[in-house]
Amino acid sequence: MRLASSSHPLVHGSVARARHLPTDVVELLARDEDRVVRRFLAESCDDAPADMLLEAWQWWTGSLSIPDRSHGHPNFPRGLLRYAGDPNPRMRQLALDNPESTAGLVERFSRDSHEEVRNRAATDSRLTAASAVRMLDDPHEHVCHVTVRHPRLPARVLVRLFRDADTAQATAQHPGLPVEIMRQMV
Repeated sequence: MRLASSSHPLVHGSVARARHLPTDVVELLARDEDRVVRRFLAESCDDAPADMLLEAWQWWTGSLSIPDRSHGHPNFPRGLLRYAGDPNPRMRQLALDNPESTAGLVERFSRDSHEEVRNRAATDSRLTAASAVRMLDDPHEHVCHVTVRHPRLPARVLVRLFRDADTAQATAQHPGLPVEIMRQMV
C-alpha cells in the first residue's frame, strides 16, 4: 500500500503493473488521477475493477503488446447492449459484443454517423452482403479497407476489388477469394 500511495508517478505506476494486487491497492490505483497509472492497471492487473476498465475503454484503444485490453480483460463488464444508443461512439460499438445483440443492430451500426462504429459493424459476421458492398463506398478509407475483408462479400465484387490497384492488396488477404484468382496471383 505504501508504494501504491507514493507521490512519485513512476513508483505507483510500477505497482499498477503487477498481475495481482490486494483489493485496497487496486481501489487506490483505479482512482488515480494519472491515466497512465489506470492504463497500466487495465493492461497488467487481473484484479482491475470493471468500472475502471469501462472508463479506460472510452479513451484507450489498447497497446501493441496487448491490443485487446481493456475490452478483453476478464473483468470487463457484461450486459453491453444498454450502450447501443450511447452518444459516445466508443461506447455504442460495445453493444455489438453483447450475446443478445442482433443482426438488425449490426445493420443499424453500418449506417452510424461515426466511422468508428461503422468500422466495428464492418467486422461483424452478421453484416449482410448488401451492406458490406454498400460500405465499400464509405467516405472513410479505413472503413472501406476493413470491409474489403468481410466474409460475405460476393465473389464478383472480390474480383472487381482485386483488379483495382487501390484495393488489390487488402483483397488479396480475403479468406473467400476465389481459387481462380489465387492461382493467377501465384
